[in-house]
Amino acid sequence: MHIYLILFLVFAKFGLLCFGGGNVLTPIYIEELVEGRGWLSFEQFGNLLAIAQMTPGPISVNAATFFGYTVATAEYTGNHFAGFLGAGIATVSLLLPSFILMMIVLKTLEKHENGRGMKSIMWGVGPATIGLTIVAMMIFIEMSVFTEGIPWHKLVSGAALPESFAFRPFAFVLFIASTWALIKKGKRLSIMSVIFISAILGAIFL
Repeated sequence: MHIYLILFLVFAKFGLLCFGGGNVLTPIYIEELVEGRGWLSFEQFGNLLAIAQMTPGPISVNAATFFGYTVATAEYTGNHFAGFLGAGIATVSLLLPSFILMMIVLKTLEKHENGRGMKSIMWGVGPATIGLTIVAMMIFIEMSVFTEGIPWHKLVSGAALPESFAFRPFAFVLFIASTWALIKKGKRLSIMSVIFISAILGAIFL
């Protein structure tokens, strides 16, 4: 199957699943694109998320753009035009399902807004998206303070951990300090300033 068609089908499917915001797609990206298709390594995906957080736009859209560019460029051996085309296809296909669904919902919402069926759907989707958001948060922490994904199966079985797996003490301290700064100093300290300071400290010490 042609790589552009694969990108379109994959990210269109993700667009249908993106209830509750872009962060809920993070565990899905990891399961299907990192672990499943191997398009990026766990460390590369962690770097992608860091860049996506710092650049304008939703994190899921930025990630789709980067995935599309990376996959198409690799498929056509460094052809940057192919990469830009792949980025555009991945981005548009991610947004297209929600656009179509919103057009349909806006036309029918007034009729069914207070209906039992619509309320039941929202009550079901809400807890699921909260769960996915919590999973995404745990993944962010995991990718920030460890060199790679935590091998839970080996920890449970007592098997030896891979040599590439290691704890990053300074990254953990930076995580705690950033969280504390945003909670305690949130009104006087912007999120962008915390990200900028963390980036400088990471470049120096990590």
